[in-house]
Amino acid sequence: MRLIDEASRDALDGSRPADTLTVWAWREGSLVLPDPLQVVDWSSSGDAGDSVKVGQRLSLTVADPDGSLGAWLFDDPLGVAGTELRVIYRVGGAGAVNYGKFRLIGNAPSEVVDSRVVDEYGLVVPDSPVEPHTRRKFVVSGAVKLEAVDLTYNVDLDRFEAPQSPPGGATALSEFKRLTARHFPTVVASGVTDAPVSSKTVWDRERLEACQDVLALVGARYRMGGDGECQVYKPGGAPVWRVEPTAGLVSVSRKQAAEGLYNRWVVEGKDSTTGDPVRATVSLDAGPLRHGGPHGRVPYFYTSEMITSYAQALAYAASLRDKFLGSLAVELSVVTVPRPELQEGDRIEVGCPVTAGHVVYMPGDITSIKSGGNPVPGPTTLTVLCSYSDVAEALSRTDWTKDLTTARPELTWDRMPANWGNLPNLTWNQLP
Repeated sequence: MRLIDEASRDALDGSRPADTLTVWAWREGSLVLPDPLQVVDWSSSGDAGDSVKVGQRLSLTVADPDGSLGAWLFDDPLGVAGTELRVIYRVGGAGAVNYGKFRLIGNAPSEVVDSRVVDEYGLVVPDSPVEPHTRRKFVVSGAVKLEAVDLTYNVDLDRFEAPQSPPGGATALSEFKRLTARHFPTVVASGVTDAPVSSKTVWDRERLEACQDVLALVGARYRMGGDGECQVYKPGGAPVWRVEPTAGLVSVSRKQAAEGLYNRWVVEGKDSTTGDPVRATVSLDAGPLRHGGPHGRVPYFYTSEMITSYAQALAYAASLRDKFLGSLAVELSVVTVPRPELQEGDRIEVGCPVTAGHVVYMPGDITSIKSGGNPVPGPTTLTVLCSYSDVAEALSRTDWTKDLTTARPELTWDRMPANWGNLPNLTWNQLP
C-alpha cells in the first residue's frame, strides 16, 4: 500500500474537489522540463504474481502546444534513453500520494502542422511562392502519447554479461538487494522470513529472473512503491482496507468456469527395480466437485521417470490434490471510488451484499488494479482473488451481525431496535 496521510484517506471516502495527477520528467536526478506535463488523459495498471516481471504500467497523453515534446533524438526531454516520470496523485481538498517512478519507454507524437505568412524584411528568395520580404512560418502543435513502466524494467534490461554466483553467506534477501542495488533501494515488509542461498547457485543472463528465484525461496514477491523503492512482501496477511457497499464500493461482480476443476489425480512412473509401470490415483470423495458426482469425472494426469514406486506416486498424487484445493478461489471484479494508495498484492476485504439481505465480507488479494482519467481520475477497478474456503465460510456464517459490528464498531446490542429479531431484512439505511 502506498503511503497516505489520514486526512487524504478520509477525503477519499467523502465528497471533495476533483483529484489531479501531476507528472514531472527527470533524467539522472535532474528535471528535464521546468514545468509538469499537461496530462490530457492517463491510465495505469498493475499485476501481482510469482512470474510477473514489470508490475506497473502507465500510459499518458500530454498536451504539446508548441510541438517541443515529441522526441526526435534519444536524449530529447521525453526521449526513451533514461527519462523517468515521477507521478504524484493529489487528493482534492487534502494531501498528495506519491504514486510512483516510471521509466519512459515510448514516445509517439500526434502533430498538427499549420502555417502562415509573416513579414521578414530584407528576405528575398528567388522563385519563392510568397511575396518578397515575407516567409512562410510553420507551427507544430498537438499531443504526445507516452508509455512508461516501473523501475523493475531497468533490472530486466541489466542482464548478466557472464554467469555469477551468490557470495558466501548470502541469504535470499541479501542476494535480492545485491542484484538490484544499482537500480533502487529495497524495503522488506514484516512477515517475510529470510533463508540462506547456496553459493553454488549460478545466475545466468536474466537478472530479474534470478531476483524472482531468490524470493521464491522465502515465499515472497516484489513490487515498486510510490517513492521508487522496491517492496518485498509476502502475499496474504491482514487486510489494509475494507470497502463497504455504501462507502466506496461502486460495483462488485464475479464469474465461474468449469475448466480446470479436476477431481481425480493420476500419477504414473516406472518401478526402479522391475521396470514395471507404477500408477496411483487420489480422488475427491465429497463436496460439489466429488469424483463421479454431478460435476462428473475429471482426471488430471502426471507422468515422471522420477516416480519409481507406488508410495511415491500416491504421495505425489495427494500433494497435487492438496495444491489444487488450496488454489481454489473466487475472482471478484471490484469497482471502487478512486483509491490511489492501493497496490497490486494488497489484501483487502470486499463487502458483498447477498440475497439474504445483509453484507458478507470476503478477504482477498488484489491481483490486478487499473486506474485512469481524462484527466480527472475515475473509478479504480480491482481484480480480487478470494480463497474458496474463505468465501464458503463467509457465506455460511449465521452470526452475520459480527460483520456489521466489525464494520460499524460503534453499533452495539443496546443500540439495536427493540424489534431487532423481527427485522430479518434490515439494511444499512435502517440502522440507527
